[in-house]
Amino acid sequence: MPKIASNLLTDPAAAARERWAQLAECRAVREQQVAFTCATGVPLTLLPASRSAQEAMPAAFCVTGCLGHPSGDLCQRKLLAAEKRAVTRAQPVQYCCPSGLVKILVPVFHGGQHMGSLLAGPFTLQSLDGERLGELMARLEAAGLGGRVRELEETWRHSPLLSSEKCRAAATLLGMFARYLEEFARKTAPAGRSGRPPLLEKIETFLAENGNGRVSLRDVAARVNLSPCHFCSVFKKQTGVTFTEYRNERRLGRAEELLRDPARRVSDIAFEAGFDSIPYFNRAFRRRFGCSPSEYRRRVGAESEDKRIEMQA
Repeated sequence: MPKIASNLLTDPAAAARERWAQLAECRAVREQQVAFTCATGVPLTLLPASRSAQEAMPAAFCVTGCLGHPSGDLCQRKLLAAEKRAVTRAQPVQYCCPSGLVKILVPVFHGGQHMGSLLAGPFTLQSLDGERLGELMARLEAAGLGGRVRELEETWRHSPLLSSEKCRAAATLLGMFARYLEEFARKTAPAGRSGRPPLLEKIETFLAENGNGRVSLRDVAARVNLSPCHFCSVFKKQTGVTFTEYRNERRLGRAEELLRDPARRVSDIAFEAGFDSIPYFNRAFRRRFGCSPSEYRRRVGAESEDKRIEMQA
């Protein structure tokens, strides 16, 4: 579901961070965290949302700096910048730390507020050959971290090496874990504290009445008695995203559900979910889930078959 911001609670951001702290201590969540690392070999940190661009985030894996002082400060800035991009776009961000190692950050939302992130890494996508080592040392020199060849080699030696396929698979697992956390937080939230803006309540009712999501911005604006221009301004102010972004997220959620039915064609699913263009649907789906609709269907089918076999064993 869309990551919609709320202004109904006295301090919704603080409430979301508190909810994250509760989730992080939940046994089921911890078991999934351990399972991810065991399956991929990649460390996974449940990272609380930062409060400011200067806030220290000591819970983040290796943020203290694997290259010695002051590499931790640079690692911190890169992490906070990645978090900002991920929250702004409401989607995962893959970035490199000062050592050139890869990390994936997936934001998790509750009641429209960013409550925390899944931080996977560090890991590598290639070996540290002479050419790569030279490039990294040049970058570190420019950042004031020169002469740390031994530390850099040691860091790479102890970081898992993933193929591009395994990296994509890890990103898919992270996305699934993030959605599980969001749903778990929603289901276990105290009654009466959903934090959903009244405007959004009306819009979701209207969209539900129109089934397949083929509703124009003008139609929705008329339903809430606003001009299209004023509606766009109010919607963005109340929710933190544009109406187009929100509607696309709903359509992708619907498409994800329909893809679980193997009898449906992908093209039919795209139109039923509300997309007018198959290429656009494919691009939007890949950005959201990290794979094509067909690949997602195959993975879901394989998971279902594995569960069926386990139950029969």
